[in-house]
Amino acid sequence: MSISALNSYLPKPCAPSRPCARPPRATPTKLFSQPPTLASLSDPHVLRLAETLEDSIASSSCPPPLQKLRDISSQSLLTTPWPSRKDEPFRFTDTSFIRNSEVHPVTLAPTQNLDALSGLADSISPNIAIIDGYLVESLSNLSELPDGVFVGRLSDLNSKGLMDKVSKYVSNFQGDLFWSLNGVGAPDVVLVYVPEGCKVEKPLHLRFVSMNRSYKGSKSLPISNPRVLVLVEKGGDIGIVEEYVGGDGDDRCYWTNSVMEVVLSDGAKVSHSYIQTQSLGAAHVKWTSVCQVGSFAPTS
Repeated sequence: MSISALNSYLPKPCAPSRPCARPPRATPTKLFSQPPTLASLSDPHVLRLAETLEDSIASSSCPPPLQKLRDISSQSLLTTPWPSRKDEPFRFTDTSFIRNSEVHPVTLAPTQNLDALSGLADSISPNIAIIDGYLVESLSNLSELPDGVFVGRLSDLNSKGLMDKVSKYVSNFQGDLFWSLNGVGAPDVVLVYVPEGCKVEKPLHLRFVSMNRSYKGSKSLPISNPRVLVLVEKGGDIGIVEEYVGGDGDDRCYWTNSVMEVVLSDGAKVSHSYIQTQSLGAAHVKWTSVCQVGSFAPTS
């Protein structure tokens, strides 16, 4: 069941009743057009936000693993409330800034004002630029990657065997509200694949840049939902540097809601580093999930 479908079951405001010359007959009141079990467990604020994210995603067809991710995430959000300080994982985290903001997704890949970022691809290491959740190839440089390594959009993948692997392991772990919001709102998945026995000598640099920002006090909060899936086959080895940039030292507002899933086969290795130089007014939510499996199925 989609978020928008469930919203149709939530109670709507009733129109004022007209004056009646005689007392109306008592009739049962139905608040839902279908059994209200799910709706009664749902958080209306979460559903509105999830529906906004759903509506922001392009309606064109997407790869099966991406559709699977969106379906699993939508289903999870039907019964996931907004967290409070009473929830142990958020006991020391105040999320009221996000909840009280007017959240709106960045809906299009950036095409303007990229000149200031032209130096991002000038690096001694292979690197990609993810701007407001969208991979921008013109600001990326992957020329030094070994043969067999794939780094790019899931929607650009043309290997059925590898696509089947991704479908098996995408969203293999179930996180919290923000994990699922990312799954609903991610425009695509950035896939990093390292084949068996391959060692990537130089670390892969993932730069996440927030360009859509609002002014402090406006209550507007642009959100991006970058999602990365890393699959490393038996004996593979890669270093990954995640860097988040967005107005270092200023107080412009935005929300980066990021997820990285790492799946390792036997003897595989990933070295991971994390850098943040973000705005003082930014909200940053980050999930990193690491899963080890015995071996991947063969690709075709």
